[in-house]
Amino acid sequence: MKTFIDKLLRNPVTFEITSLFVYAFYCLVFAAASIPSVFLIYKGMQVLDSSFFSLFLFTVICFFSFYVFLVFSSIVVGFVERILTLGFKPGSYPPGSPVFFRWLIYSGLHLWLVNLVLPFIRGNNWIKIYLRVAGAKVGKETFINTNEIYDAYLLEIGNEVLIGGEVFLNCHLFEHGHLILDKIVIGDNSTIGANAYLTPGSKVGKNGAVGMYTYLRRNTEIADGETVMTPPGMSIRQIVKLMRDGGK
Repeated sequence: MKTFIDKLLRNPVTFEITSLFVYAFYCLVFAAASIPSVFLIYKGMQVLDSSFFSLFLFTVICFFSFYVFLVFSSIVVGFVERILTLGFKPGSYPPGSPVFFRWLIYSGLHLWLVNLVLPFIRGNNWIKIYLRVAGAKVGKETFINTNEIYDAYLLEIGNEVLIGGEVFLNCHLFEHGHLILDKIVIGDNSTIGANAYLTPGSKVGKNGAVGMYTYLRRNTEIADGETVMTPPGMSIRQIVKLMRDGGK
């Protein structure tokens, strides 16, 4: 199987043909998620005439159908993502492996969701519902204000966690030509500042905090109650002096 997939991906002709089928699959998934919205618009068109009231009513129906699209897409796509990633475990996967191939299909579908749906539902309960459907563990009273979440099936977020805007929760990376998958775990009552970037294997303990724009390298562990942050913009001379003075 590995050899077959490897040849499939390396051959330009078979790669393009496979890509067409994969994109067709993405279209079918979002088409299925759009059925309730299209039905609402279809019903709205039946009452449409030249009167101001009917035009206004049709406009309301169109915008409401967009909201319905967001809700159904987050659930339908989350369910499909969960199926695509069944059996995925933390580890290293070479190109051409079944997991690698399935992950490529999953990641393409997820990019559609990241750009079309998640920006409009972040900060409310629907993004938490999506994450749970996709396989993530999300606690109670948690606030998530970002759409940059990848590989939700490897994500564990505790209770009363605050995740700021534009935070990257990225449970995968490529290293030495291999796909690396690992969990990101965020403990109860923790805070992840805006634009922070958490990589595979990151663990934030209970009551921990990650400052704004802070990058956590792979397998970084933050102890309970600990705060980490990227130092503000300073010259090298200032940083050296700060180190010599012991932070005074």
